[in-house]
Parts: sequence; C-alpha cells; structure tokens
Amino acid sequence: MKNFLYFADAGGTDAAADNMVVPADNVIGINATAATTCNLYFKNPRILEGTDADSTKNYVELTYTSGKYKEVCEAIVGAINGAPATSSGFVVVADMNNSKFISSHISAVIIKTADDDTNPDN
Repeated sequence: MKNFLYFADAGGTDAAADNMVVPADNVIGINATAATTCNLYFKNPRILEGTDADSTKNYVELTYTSGKYKEVCEAIVGAINGAPATSSGFVVVADMNNSKFISSHISAVIIKTADDDTNPDN
C-alpha cells in the first residue's frame, strides 16, 4: 500500500494551499533552514509532466522545537517507510486546524506550492 502525507495550515481547508496531500514517495529531501525550521521538498507534478519547467518545487516549511531537527526527520522518514501509517495509508504530518502532528516537536506548517513561484534556496 502506498502512503500519503497530509499537511494543513491554520487557514482551514477552504482555499488554495490551505492543505495538501502528497504521495510519500514524492519526498525528495528535508533541509534544515534554521534551528527551528526545515523545508520538506516534493517532486513537482508539473515539472514531471513538462508543462511548467520553470516552476519551483512544492514544499512545506515545518516549525519545530529548537534543536529537534533529527527527531522531526526520524518521524517523517518513519511515515514515508510506513511505520506510523494507518490502514488507509493516510499519515497526518502536520494539521494545524486540529493540532495534530507526527512529532510532538512540530508546532506549525506553511504550505508552498509551485504556484507561489518562490524558491527558498535561491
């Protein structure tokens, strides 16, 4: 069974980029950006389809307890590999609307999509 990762910011679920479900095998990396934040990058379907070669990757920015990058990564990698998955394969990584997180160290998420046309690494 394939696992899917769920992310929701505090904006509800009624607008673009309020939430996102991504196949776990679309994760391409996790990059610490500060002592309390990291970006989780995903393959961009539009790049793979060749319809928008100039767009940036989809990613989420996670905020967590200072110095807990490794623990956050371990929880996410465990989800990708199926450790905490439910029988449905649906894994909540960060849901700010319901205060549910895959790790007790995570406290917030910001969802960025290729439509934002931003790239934090540039």
